[in-house]
Amino acid sequence: MSLDHPQELLKPVNLRLIYLSFALAITAELIPLPVGSTRWMPDFVGLLLIYWAINQPRLVGVGTGFTIGLIADIATAGLFGQHALAYSISCYLAQMRQRQLVMFNLGQQSLVVLALLLTNQIIMVLARMATGAAFVGWHYFLPPLIGALLWPLLTKVLLAPYRQKH
Repeated sequence: MSLDHPQELLKPVNLRLIYLSFALAITAELIPLPVGSTRWMPDFVGLLLIYWAINQPRLVGVGTGFTIGLIADIATAGLFGQHALAYSISCYLAQMRQRQLVMFNLGQQSLVVLALLLTNQIIMVLARMATGAAFVGWHYFLPPLIGALLWPLLTKVLLAPYRQKH
């Protein structure tokens, strides 16, 4: 049975895996990278948040998005509240259509994820510009495209431990 089909039966999700995935994503945000390489890096925290909000809406929702956003703001020393606002809005938007999204194949989900990640970036740019910062440039909107391309891989990796053995 392919992972592209929503009819696949899955084992219950271990809450520790959710916490561990967020801890790893925030840790990845803290790794110092060479100058210029960050313009290609997707927002792994935002990507995971969207994944869990779609696939485990009872465990990860708007409140989780806000909390994880505050942690990301503190970890990245960015404008306090920008990630919290962006993540809570993207969680809300994902959960509004969650029942439809789980029925989409991975290609269709990738397009929705692209829109959600672009929404995150737009909210963060607007929040910075509202405080007087200059526009960061159009290259700032490239990471959502990379994140959307990584969506099928992320989905397959996170679903692997929960597939039923037949």
